Amino acid sequence: MALSLFQWIGLGLVTAIILIPSVRWFWTRFDLPSKSALAIMKQQEEDAQEAETWAGIEAQVEAETAVKRDFEMKEREKQQLSGQSLDEHKSTDAWTKLGIDAPIQPVEREVAPPVVIVKDVEEPDWELVEKMSKLAEPVEGVPDAPDLDQLSNEESD
Repeated sequence: MALSLFQWIGLGLVTAIILIPSVRWFWTRFDLPSKSALAIMKQQEEDAQEAETWAGIEAQVEAETAVKRDFEMKEREKQQLSGQSLDEHKSTDAWTKLGIDAPIQPVEREVAPPVVIVKDVEEPDWELVEKMSKLAEPVEGVPDAPDLDQLSNEESD
């Protein structure tokens, strides 16, 4: 029994239609990673996430130290430059750049003599004493102040 070319193609097609779904079913059912392989894959994912987290933290720490180092360097430069004064050549260059031909001479600082206050014994200011004595007398239209000792005793009772 010799099969023709079309019969061979049809037989192959029927076999493929039957075998492809069954092979795919077996493949999806039995081609799963083992428990140990799943554990290894999970551990690798966790390690990758942890490495990424630590890399981010280290980058942040490095950035902070770089900023701190730059700030300290700038502060050191400011301190070094603040203690230095311009020499005469640099001073004249600076004044000419500002458009002033003859530089202004710095003002010499004069130290003021200390102020000494001499207290002479004077008689009291009688006007002030009189006004203070009037404060003890009641003023018409202003109520008397309450006695604080009496109020505190009443509140504690």
